[in-house]
Amino acid sequence: MSTNAPMSETSVDAGTKPAWHKRKGIVIPVAIVAGIIVVSGISGAVNGGGDANREAVAEKPAVSQVVEKEVAVVMVDVPDVIGLTGSEAQAALSALGFKADVGGGDLAMPVTAQDITAGAQAEEGSTVGLTLEEKPKPTIAQDNALRSASQYLKAMPFSRDGLIKQLTSEYGAGFAPEDAEFAVATLEQTGKVDWNAEAAEAAKSYLDVMSFSRDGLFDQLTSSHGAGFTADQANAGLAAVGY
Repeated sequence: MSTNAPMSETSVDAGTKPAWHKRKGIVIPVAIVAGIIVVSGISGAVNGGGDANREAVAEKPAVSQVVEKEVAVVMVDVPDVIGLTGSEAQAALSALGFKADVGGGDLAMPVTAQDITAGAQAEEGSTVGLTLEEKPKPTIAQDNALRSASQYLKAMPFSRDGLIKQLTSEYGAGFAPEDAEFAVATLEQTGKVDWNAEAAEAAKSYLDVMSFSRDGLFDQLTSSHGAGFTADQANAGLAAVGY
């Protein structure tokens, strides 16, 4: 008696393929697929884009060449500035195309040395180092005369002559003439006095006290017994008050 047992999968003839819906799928890793695509893309770019790459390289502009130009050097004779004041030496050197380095010295003092010998040639635009005589320190009397002069100017208007008279008068400060001159000259050099402005203030003061004609006020401003201003300073003062 024959028994009809169900056939197992192992009993299928090796030559017979199972239906497509019963076949086991083959899984290809995603990384491998991506790698194939990337490699394929690169290969295409290399093989297919070679001409385009060569054209892009060919289109790059050539690096510009730097052309060096020769600049003519102008040599100039250095002048002798020893004995000139710092300001005069600067002007003389500047006129020839040089620069002056005074090292912070007082330009009113004379030049005692220069680092490029007079008569030697130096390139135009060079700097010439100058040594200036040191300004002597003021004496106690000079310092006091300067302070007194400043105080007088704050109290009332003075002309140059009038201020020196006030500083040297036995009824005033009583300073020696040289100390008074030092004080006034220092005020002028430092720009701390304007004689035209002093004349204008004096003219106003006179008019506040009494009436003056223009000529009368001019005489009062210029008289040695009055304010002692110069004619130009007196005229500046008159113009300031409307005369």
